[in-house]
Amino acid sequence: MNNFLIKSDSISLIDKKIEELIKEKGFNDVSKASITTYDLEEDSIITLIEDADTISFLTPNKVIIGKNLSNNNLDDKALETLSKYLDNPNSDVLLIFVTTNIDTRKKIVKEVINKLSLVNISTNTKEIVKDILKEYDVEYRVINLLEEYYSEDLERLISETKKLALAFINTKKITYKDALDLLVKPLNKQDTLAFDLVREIALKDKKKALNIYNELLSYNIESYALFGLLESQYRLLYQVKVLNKRNISYNDMASILDVHPFRVKKTLELVRYYTLKEIRKLLMNLSDIDYKIKSGIYENNIIIDLLILNIK
Repeated sequence: MNNFLIKSDSISLIDKKIEELIKEKGFNDVSKASITTYDLEEDSIITLIEDADTISFLTPNKVIIGKNLSNNNLDDKALETLSKYLDNPNSDVLLIFVTTNIDTRKKIVKEVINKLSLVNISTNTKEIVKDILKEYDVEYRVINLLEEYYSEDLERLISETKKLALAFINTKKITYKDALDLLVKPLNKQDTLAFDLVREIALKDKKKALNIYNELLSYNIESYALFGLLESQYRLLYQVKVLNKRNISYNDMASILDVHPFRVKKTLELVRYYTLKEIRKLLMNLSDIDYKIKSGIYENNIIIDLLILNIK
């Protein structure tokens, strides 16, 4: 069967899978197969199917790719045309549709989509990194670092992992220090630093806590905004601890709390350091500090310093 539907949010992973399918199905000889791509937000499925049904005069085979397949371009006429083609497809054509998401609750849509071979691309960050670095001797902490830095941006994760691979293509060996030296912590990782700050406060390590606080300041964030970030992390910690007591998986927690699974996973590492009572007390203290700032009793620029220095 040469008719596929690829589902993924990652352009890089989609392109890689298309290349694999073309090679796997024997359509990779450019002298024997032409490749045509349709953007289904601009081109109709009917036009695409007409192309698939037409004999090629230049090459014996065709690869036809329909990107951005969605319910918006699957009207009744398109569904009928596509369904009829898939009942008797052209064996000289490799047909690949690409979608980020498609709703198959409508019976006719489900019936037509089921005639395509579904390819779900894994977005497991560890698997993606391991696949790119499969020929390398990699210190295990390198993979964790890449996931920590870029798990919320899949394209950036792929790009940075490839950059790391290229930098050490001669030695085929990557240490944790190499990765730390080469990779740049993204500017959107304030949440990770807030997590680190909460951990060091829990461990009562004032020196490390102050270092992390100064790193957060290097992102040019106002102290009051950092205070809000810290309060947000403690609220998440409280919610995660409550859900953890119910033996709910971190993926389900992420869905319930509407946050990224990796953030929940990292927050779970803090659960053992705090009791619910301690978190409630901290949140009350933070709320009290917030009130005193707004009332002009405390200055903005010293609130987190005070919080850290008063660790007991």
